[in-house]
Amino acid sequence: MSDKTKKTGPFNSLREFMDAIEASGRLLRIKEIDQDQYEYTALMYKLIDEFGFLGAPAVLAERVKINGKWVEGPVIANQYGAADLEALAVGVNLSDIGEDQVSNYKEALKKMTALCPIEGIKPKEIPTEAAPCKEVILRGDEIDLENFPFLQTNPADNGQFINTGNLVTIDSENGRNVGTYRMQIKGPRKIAVNAGKGQHGEVSLSGRAKRGEKIAKAAVIYGADPFVFAMSSSKTARLEQDELEIAGGYLGRPVEVVKCEDSDILVPANVEMIIEGEIPLDDMEPEGPFGEFFGYMGEAMAAQYYMNIKTITHRKNPIFVNSFTGVSRGFITSPGEANSNYNMRKLIPNLVGIHLPSDMVGFFFLSIDKQRPGEAIEHAEKFAQFLGIAKVLVVVDKDVNIHNSLEVMRAVAARWQPGTASKILKHAVGLSTDPSSMGDPDITGYNSHLSSKIIVDATRQWPEEGGPENFAPMNKDCLLDSFPDALNVVENKWGHMITAQRKKYND
Repeated sequence: MSDKTKKTGPFNSLREFMDAIEASGRLLRIKEIDQDQYEYTALMYKLIDEFGFLGAPAVLAERVKINGKWVEGPVIANQYGAADLEALAVGVNLSDIGEDQVSNYKEALKKMTALCPIEGIKPKEIPTEAAPCKEVILRGDEIDLENFPFLQTNPADNGQFINTGNLVTIDSENGRNVGTYRMQIKGPRKIAVNAGKGQHGEVSLSGRAKRGEKIAKAAVIYGADPFVFAMSSSKTARLEQDELEIAGGYLGRPVEVVKCEDSDILVPANVEMIIEGEIPLDDMEPEGPFGEFFGYMGEAMAAQYYMNIKTITHRKNPIFVNSFTGVSRGFITSPGEANSNYNMRKLIPNLVGIHLPSDMVGFFFLSIDKQRPGEAIEHAEKFAQFLGIAKVLVVVDKDVNIHNSLEVMRAVAARWQPGTASKILKHAVGLSTDPSSMGDPDITGYNSHLSSKIIVDATRQWPEEGGPENFAPMNKDCLLDSFPDALNVVENKWGHMITAQRKKYND
């Protein structure tokens, strides 16, 4: 590690983060990879199988074969996949964490929780000549997206997609919005913009169309730092909030921004690339399909926005980023989880925490300090009505670690009675990316799909709920009640041997 390599976050740019990952030994660097044979996609499946969802390393391919020709990268992936890399991104020193990736994620969450409530910091505009994203400027016929290594991730995708681009739009009612949407490459200077119904980007664009506007100038941020990308990719910021301001709050400093070449839109200056263009508001085109995050093919859209590209600016030797959607994690989630916990505790004072497990898409875990019978289902129903991704909602007691899926499932097995501790919601908000969703009619205003849901009350059932008068104690609790120092004694006596044995297994 050079003296100039920043050892922990927050990082000023994506490439600064990648330097730290490589210096830590957590980057798999590959010389060439043939994506015409879908080698990169297969590699990501293999890494997840070998290391687990929260443990697979980041990957960098120096050259990628696309459409019969070798294109210079680098193309990176899974930089936000492993929990220790998330901890690194948010400011946890890697020397302070270990090999347990669930614990590593909790350290990241602890760091983010300490920042709540987050206060946004307004971006700071810098001169064009000081912006790294302006090192190279391409206009008009100089632009050909096929010269860049944007991937077709799955054989069933409708061509190549930019799937880590953050669309920046501005409207008079809600201000600036930055959102991550899949963008199918439709020509050398044309991309689709799949901002689904109810997404903030779609609200911005459709609102402008209703007000009689014909064209929306827009920009796509590409290769953002971890916090800007996370704010763009999550619902941490509300519709009226600026994602760049919220990112600045997490960074502890203003996001430096620079004016676009063809509009007054301000974009982060430290990103790898800016794609500028115009979105017709009175015309749409077919788009998709694309492999989505449930791990199934998302539907093709009959009519979706598109953008005609006018200008591209980028760093010299830009880094390209592909998200293997449905295979690996796409962005850091601890900032959003910490923010949600903080906000929801105002409504549910005895809330311990909530968690959307990245490796169990569609599940939602909720932990409470149970105070009365029936409240588990009552609280979960609040989330079910607005959280489209939550399809199986599991409520557990405060002694269950919601970041350990095995613990949650054990609670389901031992504390849940399906006949008396469940509730099925037949028509609730869903996602279009869920292959089993019911589609229209849309009563939710979100993404045009409905879903039924189940709430699983896996808290200890009280007698008033049909549970036993005395719920059986857990074996481990009995041990620690009788011998409270037992685990510490084992650690002191044999901890070094356990560590050595773990290293043997890893080797």
